[in-house]
Amino acid sequence: MWEGFEIGFWHPFGPYTGLSPTEVLEWKRGEAEKYGWTFWSFAHSSSAEWLAQLTSPAKRVFVFCSHSPSAKDPDAHRGTLLGTHYQYSGDDEWRVLPDPRDMKVTNPFKRKGLALAFKVGRVTPIVPTVPPFTIEWYSKQERRWRSDRLPTHGEFLIRRGGSLRPRPVSAILELVEPYLATLKCEFAPGRLSPRRGGDAATPRERLVEREGQGEGT
Repeated sequence: MWEGFEIGFWHPFGPYTGLSPTEVLEWKRGEAEKYGWTFWSFAHSSSAEWLAQLTSPAKRVFVFCSHSPSAKDPDAHRGTLLGTHYQYSGDDEWRVLPDPRDMKVTNPFKRKGLALAFKVGRVTPIVPTVPPFTIEWYSKQERRWRSDRLPTHGEFLIRRGGSLRPRPVSAILELVEPYLATLKCEFAPGRLSPRRGGDAATPRERLVEREGQGEGT
């Protein structure tokens, strides 16, 4: 499962809005399979430096989701905010997100009402494993690859090589071009319509109906 990896992202991963990591993976994998792709959100920052590394030349791009059994749910008790529009990195056009019943993208939108997102084509949960190769990471501030201590917070770009041993991985996301997008939320919608026929809620449906706020997805 590691053969295709040359470059990708490290993503801190844990419970979110009352769902376990397993339930989050089920939710996002279901969206990708149903819709062909989905967005996986995280805190907003500049993506231009990352995009330059990813598209010169174009490559298969992956995200390694951390195995973090002690991670805390960022906030499971506040009103969920849904993304309403997206803009691909390097593009100026804002597009309306699909209906949240097909693709539900949540984020606190703490940074000027914006978030970043991976465009994900495949979600693969794995038994927590340390990848069998060394890596280096890209410093956006310094605009160079580094092989010293890995950052302890947030997302960062990694590639095969260097001298650093990766941390354990619990899931692999394969991205589709153009890999990254900016999200915005123009309103905070209320709960969606109830299910019909008394059907039991799936984990994703419980997230749609739950009031909660977290860091991403």
